[in-house]
Amino acid sequence: MKALLTGSSGFVGRNLLLNWISQKQYEQIILPVRNSEKLKEQLRKENINDLSKLVIQESSAPFWENLQGLQVDHLVHGAGLLFGGSEREFFDTNVEGTENLFSRVEFNKAIVLSSQAASGPCKDGQLEKTERDPEEPITWYGKSKLEMENRLQEKFLSKNFLCIRPPMILGARDTATLPLFKMVKSRVLFKPGFEPKHYSFVAVQDLVLAINQALQSPNSFDVLSKRSFFVASNETITDEQLIQTAAKAAQKPGVLVKVPQSLLKGVSKLIDAVPAWRKAVPSLAGDRALEIWPDRWVVSSRQFQNTFSWKPKEGLLHSLQDAYQWYLKNGDL
Repeated sequence: MKALLTGSSGFVGRNLLLNWISQKQYEQIILPVRNSEKLKEQLRKENINDLSKLVIQESSAPFWENLQGLQVDHLVHGAGLLFGGSEREFFDTNVEGTENLFSRVEFNKAIVLSSQAASGPCKDGQLEKTERDPEEPITWYGKSKLEMENRLQEKFLSKNFLCIRPPMILGARDTATLPLFKMVKSRVLFKPGFEPKHYSFVAVQDLVLAINQALQSPNSFDVLSKRSFFVASNETITDEQLIQTAAKAAQKPGVLVKVPQSLLKGVSKLIDAVPAWRKAVPSLAGDRALEIWPDRWVVSSRQFQNTFSWKPKEGLLHSLQDAYQWYLKNGDL
């Protein structure tokens, strides 16, 4: 079997690639990346020296050069723009890039990584969102992911694809939680707002399992009434729990300090005004900072679990321990 994986040098993509290599389920894995040397260096650090089954070539969104007419059994599209300076940047990569990829590559089955952001946060009084609820993204990133899903539904409905919407993803090889562990190291734990914020999350290993289980399902995706699914842990966590569990994972208990959200909004505006700071803390800058203010980002993955017989296994502590040990091994802390 032959597979194509985009985003293989990123967080989810690299974990999926390592899983595929260890499972030896594909005879050939095609890896279009922006920087081939970066991926090769990452694989060397993972002690992957036999690259004979990997076809690494420089190609990226939105145009995906050199992929025209390619035929594969499985395609997993994990590449995408997480942070950008304009709505156009997000739409060029996440929407036009995905459409171009689907136009160029022929496949038997495809999984596209979307995001919980495509649906938006819970409304007032809503405990969790399901696939049946209205989709109301609040950021350029979320809007681009929803438009990406809609464009695929409109133009490629005859193709055998599925969109997966993970919430916060935790685990080894992540970069997004590095600022959290750096804060934990200082023993002063800052939390935005006085009231608890509630979140869904998924361990990256559970997400990898979900992708593989969907790909290996004997059923065709085109018989599904809806092609987008939430994939998340059954555990709902609070921001305070996330911070304190990270401290526990690092064995560095600290003092929790609750910061008024109005003050944090001011800090966000200041960060957004300085390009160097915006690059250093992208989640607190510009449009993406809008995701911080809602109090509830909780989803249900019952539909995916029932459809593909998938069950999340990893808990919050284990996921954060994996992330922390990876940072230590990589020299980030």
